[in-house]
Amino acid sequence: MTQVFVKQNFSGHKLSCFEEVVFLTLSPVKIYTHFIMSTKGLDYESLNENMKNTQYAIRGELYLRALELQAQGKEIILTNVGNSHALGQKPITFPCQVVALCQAPFLMDDPNVGVLFPADAIARAKHYLSMTSGGLGAHCNGGGLLGIRKEVAEFIEKRDGYPSISDPELIYLTDGASK
Repeated sequence: MTQVFVKQNFSGHKLSCFEEVVFLTLSPVKIYTHFIMSTKGLDYESLNENMKNTQYAIRGELYLRALELQAQGKEIILTNVGNSHALGQKPITFPCQVVALCQAPFLMDDPNVGVLFPADAIARAKHYLSMTSGGLGAHCNGGGLLGIRKEVAEFIEKRDGYPSISDPELIYLTDGASK
């Protein structure tokens, strides 16, 4: 799963780490958006006390207790780590195909690639690989590949009509919430 963080509020002010209120989680099929619709700037003093006391506990007390119970032979389904496949969700085929082709681009040189992969997955993989200078795993800008950040910015602007937050320079792609 990839997460996109937009580090600017709706009035154009840079946000501190406590104020990152706009974030997107890109899944292979849908984009879920959670944000506060406000034209006022947000500052630490105006935050609810519960928000100020929030802890990142994905590996906290509850998780450690679940591991103890698991060691005792209890069946535990860890839902706090975003592992939807553990809950029975089937992998979404198209993104898996695109990633497979991006990870092993030599597959596209095989004359039978069209038998194994649909044309749209092949085209998308070629498109993403054209944005890199060394394939997946090659280092790029700390915010992620500019071409993909531009696509995300265009999507946000088209969907939400917020050109001020659709600047690719304000979008950061990571491989998970822990980054």
